[in-house]
Amino acid sequence: MIHKTSVLIVNSKDRESKVRQVPTHIIMNWRKYAMFSALLVIAFFLVSGFMIYQNTSRQYKERLERANFIRSQIDVNKALASFASIDSGIYRLNMFLEERGLEKLKIDNMGGVSSDFDIININEFATFYENQVEGLEEVVNMLPLGKPCEGKITSEFGYRRNPFTRVGREFHSGMDIKGKVGDSIRVTGKGKVVFAGHKGGLGGCVIVRHNENLQTLYAHLHKVLVKEGQTVENTEVVGLMGNTGRSTGPHLHYEIIFNNKRINPKEYLNVNTKEKSYD
Repeated sequence: MIHKTSVLIVNSKDRESKVRQVPTHIIMNWRKYAMFSALLVIAFFLVSGFMIYQNTSRQYKERLERANFIRSQIDVNKALASFASIDSGIYRLNMFLEERGLEKLKIDNMGGVSSDFDIININEFATFYENQVEGLEEVVNMLPLGKPCEGKITSEFGYRRNPFTRVGREFHSGMDIKGKVGDSIRVTGKGKVVFAGHKGGLGGCVIVRHNENLQTLYAHLHKVLVKEGQTVENTEVVGLMGNTGRSTGPHLHYEIIFNNKRINPKEYLNVNTKEKSYD
């Protein structure tokens, strides 16, 4: 039979008291029971912590193995060469833009990848370059590159013999491209139409402003297909080739105007600055 001890519980707010019977050995050994309970709680937290550590360690190990596998599959030297090539390409493009009086691409912290590059940083570098070159397409679309139509270049920028009298010399402010009446004339860069109509000896004419300093002009058009104030996208048709104004035959007179000064369109025919022959 278990020996019990009566415990009187007195509540100061209540008049009645309560009596509870508790096994005597618990009262006599309460310190041991309290210590045992504390050890159980500590053991529980230790076991839980160990299991969490093992799980976390396993996940870390799996990620480390995955990272090492990726590292082994990627040629670091090739990655370095690729980033260096991107830097070099952007530098050349900026030189091209600067030579033509255009604003350079703004690329923060450009300067190549350091020699201590680690493949685990590849996402960071890839994101950096992706963000930096997002505006490249917009810049190239704005830049008046290439020819506005198919055909042979019959007269280039500079002094030439008078095409009407064949006597004396005159300054030719643009480039003439021969074609047929009705051939499509495409704008060479994205911009806004600032003139569309008849313009004296230029005949049917369209002028597109690409930025504050740069414009292109398309003259002798048979038909103008755009209106002043209209925004045109790169390669959009702005008119049809014609023989209007002071002209010796169906052709396009094409000009590039920088800071209100006519410049040689040949420099904008392609990104490569080396001269190209046209037969």
